Amino acid sequence: MKSDVFTHLLLGLALFLQPSAVSDPQEPPPAEHPAPVTYRLTGTRVAIGQDVHVAPDEEILDGVAVVGGSLRVEGRVREGAVVVGGDVHLLPTAVVQGDLVLVGGTLIRDPGARVTGGVSYVSVGNWSRSVGLFNWWPRLALGDAGRWISLGATVFRVALLAVLMVLVLLVARAPVARVGRAAAAEPVRAAIVGLAAEVLFLPLVLVVSIALGITIIGLPFVFLLVPLAFLLAFVALLLGYTALACRLGEWLEDRLGWRPRSAYLATAMGMVLIVAPTLLARMLGVAPEPLRLAAFAVLTAGVVAEFLVWTIGLGATLMTGFGRWNIQPPPLDAGA
Repeated sequence: MKSDVFTHLLLGLALFLQPSAVSDPQEPPPAEHPAPVTYRLTGTRVAIGQDVHVAPDEEILDGVAVVGGSLRVEGRVREGAVVVGGDVHLLPTAVVQGDLVLVGGTLIRDPGARVTGGVSYVSVGNWSRSVGLFNWWPRLALGDAGRWISLGATVFRVALLAVLMVLVLLVARAPVARVGRAAAAEPVRAAIVGLAAEVLFLPLVLVVSIALGITIIGLPFVFLLVPLAFLLAFVALLLGYTALACRLGEWLEDRLGWRPRSAYLATAMGMVLIVAPTLLARMLGVAPEPLRLAAFAVLTAGVVAEFLVWTIGLGATLMTGFGRWNIQPPPLDAGA
């Protein structure tokens, strides 16, 4: 009896002295599952000249196409994305299913962002945003290739203009002569008339179009007025340019003592005289670095010269009624 009591006492003491189980403070707490995200489903996103932002709770069912802007993705895109002239920023929560095509931009991909398809880069020069009122549109710098493209574009423009001038000489030789004499007789007046026409052309067309548009009867004529006005402006500019080029060529022939009596040759010589500074500037643009320093100054001179020729020729064309009549020539010097 006494032995049973002693045994129970030993068992109670052992249970009392046994250390209680405590949780290890170094043991990490059980992982918590993140709360599920409910996505807003949207359709195809197409943007031109602006940025696109895919919100964290947004899932685009189709693809994304951005031209002239950047793409920022925090949500999901199912059918890939194409970005031209902008950057792509994929944040940690971004998921792009499909291919990602980037033309002339930079990809910024944060850790955790997923792209299930391929990533393709198309390098076309250096793209950057311009500064000022048009900062929404990217600017493309092609480096040395851009200079060659500018030279080729100038040569193409001159060649096309030469073909048009030949057509003008074929169908309007007499008006070309009258406009050329008017431009040589009163160049200042022709310049003023031409400049006024260039400044007032668009406002005048706009005012007349509005005046016709507010009436039911005149509304159909608006669709005829605008194309006809631009066609007449183009014909007037081309006629005046051809006439002034021909007149400059004849002046050059007199200086050189030539008497070929060919309107086509005189016009070609005059055109070469007009476009020579611009062509020289473009050639200097593809020359070695020391010669490029003069390209801007020569190009400025060429632009001013061509602007004066276009303006004076336009004014002389309007002064002669598209070459239909002559104006009074300036008086001859007494010693002539």
